[in-house]
Amino acid sequence: MKIAIRICIAALLIGGAMGVRALEIDPMVKPEINIGGRALVTTAYSEQTDAAGVKHSDTELDIADSSLLFGFSKYLFNNHDYGFGALGIKTVEDGSDLDEEIYLHQLYAGIGGPRYELTLGRTQLPNTLLKFPTLRDDDLLEFTHVGNGLADRHAEELQIYGGQVRGQWWFTPATQLGLAFTARAEEDPSSGELSHGQFNGQTLWLAYELLESIKFDRGLRYAALAVDRQSLNALGGEADDEDMTAVIGALAVNLSNNPQATWNLDLQAIVNNGAAVSALDEAYRRARAKSNALVAALRFGHRPHLQTRWQAALTLGWKDFSDFSGARSLVVAPSYVYHIGAGVELLAQYRYLDNSDELTQATGFEKEHAVYLGISFAFDYTLNESVGTRNSILNREHNMTDFGPVFGGH
Repeated sequence: MKIAIRICIAALLIGGAMGVRALEIDPMVKPEINIGGRALVTTAYSEQTDAAGVKHSDTELDIADSSLLFGFSKYLFNNHDYGFGALGIKTVEDGSDLDEEIYLHQLYAGIGGPRYELTLGRTQLPNTLLKFPTLRDDDLLEFTHVGNGLADRHAEELQIYGGQVRGQWWFTPATQLGLAFTARAEEDPSSGELSHGQFNGQTLWLAYELLESIKFDRGLRYAALAVDRQSLNALGGEADDEDMTAVIGALAVNLSNNPQATWNLDLQAIVNNGAAVSALDEAYRRARAKSNALVAALRFGHRPHLQTRWQAALTLGWKDFSDFSGARSLVVAPSYVYHIGAGVELLAQYRYLDNSDELTQATGFEKEHAVYLGISFAFDYTLNESVGTRNSILNREHNMTDFGPVFGGH
């Protein structure tokens, strides 16, 4: 009898312990899964005039900036805060200094809610504010982005993406304040090795965005002001322990009262106080140099039944290097996109770039003409839709018909 009682007591204790452990098991909550991708293929003909006046022409088939992304999100232990993460890869352009053909450009995790969002990982750097109607986000890179002065590498991924700890707070649904501690790709001046995890900058911004779904008429759609700082290294024998601070301002204005025939004007200016550099012969030196840049884009969208069928746009860019007399650059880039299906587009773009005499001597070329024709196929699919996060996964990627901010959310 005593043995039976002991066995029962032992069974109860074991069962109770197992029950306690069972309470610690993470409940099986299925995440919302977003899968997005874009195949971008263009043919191009370019003609470049070098410093001696000799013309060089080239043709190519370009698959750069095609991407595949996976996003995941689920609610926390309440019904208004959520956790999220993403993984994204993209193809790299020919001639890039990156060793691989596929680059991990999105890898981040975070938490968010109605008023805030905190993101840790690799994603777009907050070194530009607006999306411009170009084929690729690097087509006007030196005009639209604050350059990376920490790495002597020919790779647009090192200019656009980087590690960061980023926090955003929405005072109202239309007004946000953001702060990011950034880890741009940095090259060791002595060994030449590249590191991606060292914090070397900060960005602070204030933005206002009025969504089309809230109100559609003439007026301001987006306005933002950002201050971006980099702690420079001694790369290429340039001065060490200097700071470079750039101020970015942007406006997006709706010029039309007709949502089926839209006119939009985008403006962005970058004033970079720079650092002392000996020349403008390398991209990282041009990124460090004191400069002023202005980009403007006017676009028209034909949207019968509120569905965009085609968009025509004209983008202009100007840049001046203040410490080098006569070092200026001008770019003109008209573009056209025609939707032939959901996510399927025919693309065309012409780009003309003109460098002044001093910049011609530094870069090795005076003028460049390039014509692009291509097709884009994009898709975005959601499984177990259950979490109200701020953006679809494809909003992380550049698109010619996207409006408004490069990063942030609603």
